[in-house]
Amino acid sequence: MAAEPAVHESEASDDAIEKEVLRWPGVWRVYIASRSEEIRADANRCLIARQGEPGLEALHVAIDHHLALAAKYATERQGWRRWLTGQAIEGAWSNVYGAAILLYGLLPASELNARAPEVIATGRAYLPSDDARLAQLAARATTGDIDERDRSLLQSVLRAGYHAASIESGRVRSFRNMLLGGVVALTVIVAGLVGIAALWPSAIPMCGNGTLLASLGARDNQVCPTGIGAPSSGDVPLVALIGMLGAALATAASLSTRSELSTRYSLAVAQNLLKAPAGVATAIVGLLILNSGFVPGFGGLSSQTSILVWAMVFGYAQQVVTRFVDQRANTLLHAASPNALTSPPPR
Repeated sequence: MAAEPAVHESEASDDAIEKEVLRWPGVWRVYIASRSEEIRADANRCLIARQGEPGLEALHVAIDHHLALAAKYATERQGWRRWLTGQAIEGAWSNVYGAAILLYGLLPASELNARAPEVIATGRAYLPSDDARLAQLAARATTGDIDERDRSLLQSVLRAGYHAASIESGRVRSFRNMLLGGVVALTVIVAGLVGIAALWPSAIPMCGNGTLLASLGARDNQVCPTGIGAPSSGDVPLVALIGMLGAALATAASLSTRSELSTRYSLAVAQNLLKAPAGVATAIVGLLILNSGFVPGFGGLSSQTSILVWAMVFGYAQQVVTRFVDQRANTLLHAASPNALTSPPPR
């Protein structure tokens, strides 16, 4: 009978928790609330089914405490600092994981055999294929004789799988933060270049044949991005805009081949944001190289149209540089996703 107050108390707080979860944005909060309710319902059912057995009340209290902490993290407002460090998400999921592990100590022995495939699937998603605990549990599950003796083994595999999942998610979060830092740094650099060129147009020459014709004393025949026959404050900003257009086209093309994986953190936004300043940088640097006379057999840019087309081509070509970032992101996302059907690519 001691179990009834704990059950009624947890049920009484369900409505309040749901309202708090929906108060702040974030789909992960919905997942936390949903998974917590599943665990709480299972824990209450198991406690009633095994009523009278010693030690189960303390286990139920521990599960409820984990779920309360998960709800606390999920219902708090997430500022920039918590978003960058992942404190709220990791705190919520780690407590949900803790409650799920403890639940296997509360389940009736008759249910352990049916739950074993779920534990094995979690282990195979995150643990090495030669993990001794996973191999032992898989062998026991094959014979279909999972019983009371295997509770600790089930919890051990589940704990190891959840720990590995948290590590991989942490790597994805760290890489996302590095990407965002790279976006900020590169944006500041290209913004500085555009600003300098707007103030001193001759500092970063974008005009066609500028270097080659200057060596021949024919500087008056220059062709510039804005269509004026001399460097102007709008040359580099226009090239930057066209470079961003090329980067946007590359981003749109990459969306058709990108697959979304189930992870706590998304890298798609940070990856796409990086392409914009990268496109500006490659467009400016590319035109400088073409105008330098260092490209063998290249006669120079002879029209405004050719300058803008080359700026777009170089903006699109940022994909050559950011491709390595995309490959690293894909590797991390595969490692952190439980739904990846194949082994993650090597790091």
